[in-house]
Amino acid sequence: MTGTRTLIAYATKYGTTKEIAEEIQDILTENGIESDLINVMETGSIDTYDAVIIGSPVYMGKMLIEARDFCQKYMQFLAEKWVAIFVDGVSCCPPGEEAERTLIAAIDEMKDYVKPAVKKVFAGSLDPSVLIEADAQIADMVHPPVGDFRDHEAIRTWAREIASAILENNNSI
Repeated sequence: MTGTRTLIAYATKYGTTKEIAEEIQDILTENGIESDLINVMETGSIDTYDAVIIGSPVYMGKMLIEARDFCQKYMQFLAEKWVAIFVDGVSCCPPGEEAERTLIAAIDEMKDYVKPAVKKVFAGSLDPSVLIEADAQIADMVHPPVGDFRDHEAIRTWAREIASAILENNNSI
């Protein structure tokens, strides 16, 4: 391992974002980067990490409250770290510039707490059979696309780019 330690902190509601984070962790490991994958609600001290990757689904135009709280709670530490943020959601299915712009806006809302070096949007996944009642009611009103729209090759490609950026940033310290 290179000595570069990375925290992958994710928020998830139905597991999709965690699965994306796991794919990212696999690629970081392949590139010699030690990483810890931790739910944002279980994160303790982050001061020993060189880089932080934050992941969250976007619901109703916002990152999950747990992810927003994480950024606010750790903003002092995040200011000193190399940070990347990814979001996912079915609102960018089908993918397109307008849909991506909406999801990037959810990241940009965090600007008072974190200044990510990299932002990324991924298509998400929706299985109506697992939704809690409130989410099922919302889905009934807005009729989101149903299915798994994740592009796993795009996730792995981005993770390789992130691995390179983390290593480059660590070597410049």
